[in-house]
Amino acid sequence: MSLFYETDPADEHTQPQLPPLLQAEAVGQGSDVHTKAIARAAAGAVGLVCYSSRTDMLDMAVTLAPEVPAAQAAQMHHALMIAIGDAIGAASPPEVSVGYQFPGTLLLNRGVAGYVRVSMAPASGDDSLPAWMVAGLRLRIAADDRPRSLEYRMANSSLEEEGAGFISRTRLLESCCRHFLVWLHRWEGEGFRPLHDLWVKRVDKEAVLMTRDGQNAEWIGLDEEGCGLVKTGGKAQVISLLDADAIFALPELEGAEVP
Repeated sequence: MSLFYETDPADEHTQPQLPPLLQAEAVGQGSDVHTKAIARAAAGAVGLVCYSSRTDMLDMAVTLAPEVPAAQAAQMHHALMIAIGDAIGAASPPEVSVGYQFPGTLLLNRGVAGYVRVSMAPASGDDSLPAWMVAGLRLRIAADDRPRSLEYRMANSSLEEEGAGFISRTRLLESCCRHFLVWLHRWEGEGFRPLHDLWVKRVDKEAVLMTRDGQNAEWIGLDEEGCGLVKTGGKAQVISLLDADAIFALPELEGAEVP
């Protein structure tokens, strides 16, 4: 028996057991979890973890009420990336390596497997507090057995393809939430530096960054506020997480089938 086999697999039909301060809410297949969480956050929900009922992928989003300006609140993006990395590391065989690519791509043994993103209410000024915020992630658990191009299969991965498909969606969700609260509390007490150092340690410096308009972006580093330092067209620039979605497209996790 594998040391990492889940001896007490979760019943995917029961609600996840989350730590205090968080409450789970299932979202039916076919509904956009992130959009649902935004609607719930805008209506005043705090600490709500919306999650998809599908079990081949972890699709979840947490509603938050920032008490700091938007740029600082966006650091929860890094906290959630670290949390899912810790959750995978705790349950997977040691040969499963978790890596990051700016702004929010999650890599398993260098193959794209998911992403983290944040959304928040518009702020009226640099020092104003967003009324709400949502931090969400999607991660492939099961391998996609539909016909795909060789190029797509070489560039993408899943927990199952890396030998960790025994981890259930529910257990992964529960573990990610626990680790997220740990890092949230550490961020509140120690600031962004511990998150910065671990995020940078896991970043894949050789991953190719491609902007929405087709330019290659050279990775330089992460600044002390969590912004990405990249070079495009021979010019270095600082990219805030608040602007990253307009510059870098989210990974396509579903992929197009080969005709």
